[in-house]
Amino acid sequence: MKHILKPLAIVAMSAALMTAFQCENENHEPINSYNAHHTGCLIHATKVLEQDETVEYSYADGVLHVIHHGMTVNCGTAAEEGIIDVAVIRSNETTIDIYETENENNAQANCICEVDNEFDIHGLEHGSYTLVFHSWNTAPEPHSVTITI
Repeated sequence: MKHILKPLAIVAMSAALMTAFQCENENHEPINSYNAHHTGCLIHATKVLEQDETVEYSYADGVLHVIHHGMTVNCGTAAEEGIIDVAVIRSNETTIDIYETENENNAQANCICEVDNEFDIHGLEHGSYTLVFHSWNTAPEPHSVTITI
């Protein structure tokens, strides 16, 4: 039970920070994300990260398809019915904050898994962007990658 409490506390803190972040600065523009889904458990992790997080992407017709490899979640979320909520906010012209949080209704288990989380971001024009991934396992620093589409 002790192993579950820390990830749950971090998820709750991330959600609170995301809400505060959105309320404090109304200049940030929410962007629609669609088709969020994940692979299910790829690796049962014995520590927070077994492998480095990586990002794969493709772009066509204004839609950026993102695959976030190696994201760590609770095994309950990694189960087929588990959901990872994706909120996308454009902080400025070149920075896009991506908040990947475990849905609060997901079952919880006493283990963590690595998954590949996929989603689409609509309405982006060609250019260079820094994608900043915020999730409970990225504390204290979020994972980021700069892409050109």
